[in-house]
Amino acid sequence: MTWKWGMAIGYIGLEEMRRLTGKSHPTLWRIWAIRKEFPLPQKSKNGTFLGWPENIYDDWINSNNPNSTR
Repeated sequence: MTWKWGMAIGYIGLEEMRRLTGKSHPTLWRIWAIRKEFPLPQKSKNGTFLGWPENIYDDWINSNNPNSTR
């Protein structure tokens, strides 16, 4: 977790994102880096991979499936 303005931000790592989406690493990369159909993962200022903020993933799920409750 990272703190931003006094609130903790939870990040979803690559393995968990693979499990949540049912997609492989190369497929996830393709849909975020090439097709721009998935949010970009975030990195720290020094370039360390953090993952996807949970709220960004939730927003993406809701925008792609308005009936979703996750």
